[in-house]
Amino acid sequence: MNVNHGQRFREWIMVMDPRLAGFEDFVMPAEWSGDFSRESLIELERFILTSWPDKKAFLEEADPNFVDGATRYIGESFMRLAGGEWFLDEDPDFIYSGFPVFRFDSENKTAVSPFHLMTTILARRNGEVLGRMWDGNERSVTRRRQNEGPGWTPRRSPMPGLVTEPLPSSPEVERWTRRVPALIDALRRRAGRRAAELDLSVRSLGVVSELLLEDGASDAFSSGAVQDAKDPYVAYVGEVALAAAGGSWVLVDGPRDSKNPFVGRPFVERLGDSDDPREILVGAAVDRALLLGSSDELARIVESYMTDPA
Repeated sequence: MNVNHGQRFREWIMVMDPRLAGFEDFVMPAEWSGDFSRESLIELERFILTSWPDKKAFLEEADPNFVDGATRYIGESFMRLAGGEWFLDEDPDFIYSGFPVFRFDSENKTAVSPFHLMTTILARRNGEVLGRMWDGNERSVTRRRQNEGPGWTPRRSPMPGLVTEPLPSSPEVERWTRRVPALIDALRRRAGRRAAELDLSVRSLGVVSELLLEDGASDAFSSGAVQDAKDPYVAYVGEVALAAAGGSWVLVDGPRDSKNPFVGRPFVERLGDSDDPREILVGAAVDRALLLGSSDELARIVESYMTDPA
């Protein structure tokens, strides 16, 4: 088996955390729990079944944002339960060639392809695929703990790009953070008489949302420099999140290319109680609030960032 841990695999792994955050915040419904639990997988399976009538329709649509996010989410959920590792095998003789797959921390090293689990869900349409898989692995973990001793825990193999500590600063991050105070001042000037309410509290995001929706309605973001026009909102929302829950700004160097929303766009990240990263893709959060015309979406996203999954 020709297991590939080369550049393509590393690039896929390196954006694991922001892609998962984007899947939770901008692809799945707002009411979805997204906490890597058994119930969240059952909800995901229901979502798949209600979104596509069959496997053929799913393959024909080939929604790249959903497929990529769900692949990551399914794998990460099961590896939080039973350990394991991601890998990518591009050997044409391998049944899942070219698909990200994972193996559990167990004697059975059979590869599991989340993409093919999705097609199985649509082929069987019984709503039980992910739940049964979870239950089987939970029993396996229990048996192994009985054999190994009460202190045994499933082992998650290290992988490139897994965030276990705050990311180091970079010239790109430093340039952005130097701009942040001036951008917030610009937003306060935009607020006029409401400027005093912009105190970087979560509560103040209601006023910020009003300003954002006003600017959206007046076509303030219709020029070619649309991202520059949104930067004051991005800076403010990010600073509110950092003030409320801690963390740091992260910025992946590169042009703001619409094909990769994680390059050239600042986002905030912190480590949760279990060292699981929590992020807000702030620019995408601003876009979502505009798209929904919502006055409370920004606060909801920040509150989610503040909360660690149970």
